[in-house]
Amino acid sequence: MTSTVTQTKTKLKIKDRDLKEAVNAKDLDEVLQKVTDVDTICHFTKCKNRTKDFAIQCKYCNKRFCTSHGLPEIHGCGEAVRRDEKRKFLHPDVKLSQEKHSQAQTKLTMKLKQMQLERKAKQNLPNKSKK
Repeated sequence: MTSTVTQTKTKLKIKDRDLKEAVNAKDLDEVLQKVTDVDTICHFTKCKNRTKDFAIQCKYCNKRFCTSHGLPEIHGCGEAVRRDEKRKFLHPDVKLSQEKHSQAQTKLTMKLKQMQLERKAKQNLPNKSKK
């Protein structure tokens, strides 16, 4: 088990090293060619599938994967997906349509006017003091 984890980390380091080497070249055409070569291979550890024609870009890690490894849970972004879905569930991003927004605004305005009138009515009542 530990040898597999070590090999996985080593392969990731090799892919990252190849990308850094590609960026550090002097000639712009050479840089573009090397980055294109690195980017056309699935970023999953032991996968050598080409992603030039069709690739899935992960929205969590921004890496490109072949169709076999495109799901975030498969290539290692499962925890990020879990956190994101939990956040969406606990704090939904509710957007009202323009019509519903105006209805809610009208209702709020009416409620505030009603509360203000009630406050004025209470102020006009004579205070009864205890003797």
